[in-house]
Amino acid sequence: MSDLVKMKLTFPRGKQQPGEIVDVPADEVHRWKGFAEVVDDKKADEAAKTAGEKNPTTGNVPQKAAGK
Repeated sequence: MSDLVKMKLTFPRGKQQPGEIVDVPADEVHRWKGFAEVVDDKKADEAAKTAGEKNPTTGNVPQKAAGK
């Protein structure tokens, strides 16, 4: 059995949308060039954890209008 590599989609593929993590056989990674980029497991795990969290830099603070 070949090893699997986690890749993040950069282009829609069927029903899958950009940003989704997919498992790709290591010997087929070259076929995904331009459609996905390799991610390490730590980044994939962090992305899954923070996907539902609010952006800490914006929060619930309303933005002020420019020039006021």
